Formats: sequence, structure tokens, C-alpha cells
Amino acid sequence: MSNEGIKEQLSEMYQGEVIGEVAINDLLPRYEDPIQHYKLATILQLETETKARLRPVLMELGIDLAEHADARQSGHDMAAAVEGLDWQAMMSALRDGIKPFVDRYVEIAAGAPQEYKAVAESMVAHEQSLYSFIVRELAGEGDEAIGAIIDQLQFKLPRP
Repeated sequence: MSNEGIKEQLSEMYQGEVIGEVAINDLLPRYEDPIQHYKLATILQLETETKARLRPVLMELGIDLAEHADARQSGHDMAAAVEGLDWQAMMSALRDGIKPFVDRYVEIAAGAPQEYKAVAESMVAHEQSLYSFIVRELAGEGDEAIGAIIDQLQFKLPRP
């Protein structure tokens, strides 16, 4: 793969984190149950930290760190699409919305040059942990499943 190819793909991953961060940020005030709010806030923290973790690699490659307006709008659109849904329905919609990102990140990591494989694989682990959390949350195991997300955080949030 060319350097331009991996640059484009890492930028795509970064903008994917922008989408996720904006969507979760928009969802946060809608769910007032303390545990639900905590779970969303923890996901928001992961999106923020993951985005920040990508920045040094992007800078090294000369990739602009600006968040694209279309990525931000996609995040707003994702949150708007679940407006008014209860927790379970919103989680189902998020599960379905995250799956394409998991699949795409796996594809990117599989073809990443060796020097960028670790960062690409870390993005797969990140996205798979979100997907797994949501699947387990829907199965009633979210209190245990949130641990895989918390384990990735540098700055953990206090649990209510």
C-alpha cells in the first residue's frame, strides 16, 4: 500500500472517531438514568481519547487534524436518527450503526503497512470493544461489558 493510501485510511479512522464523539455527545443529555449516563459518558471518553491517540501518527504523516464538517454532521445525523428512542432501541440502532465501522477498520488493519499495523489494529480493538459492549448491554450484561471500554481509558470517569 502506498503512503498516500494509509494516510487516507488513518484520516478516515480519525474522522470516524469524530462521528462517534459527536453522536455520543448529542445522546448524553437524553438519558438521565445515572448508569446509562455513565455508560454513554464512558463511551464519549473513549471516543475522545482514541481521537487524541491518533493525532501524533496523523501529524507524523502530515495529515490535517481538523475535524471535517461532514464527519461532525454525520455524528449529529446519527444521534438525530435515534431521537426519542428508549435505551434498548437506541442501543440496537447504535449496534447497527457501529458494525460497518468495525468491518471497515478490520479491512484497513489487514492491509496496513507494518509500520502502521499496530495503530490500525488498536483501532479495530477500540471499535470491536464498543460493538461488544452494545451487544452485551442489549443482553443485560452491560455492567460487566463496560469494563473492556474502561480498560482502554487513560482518564477513567467516576462511576455513580
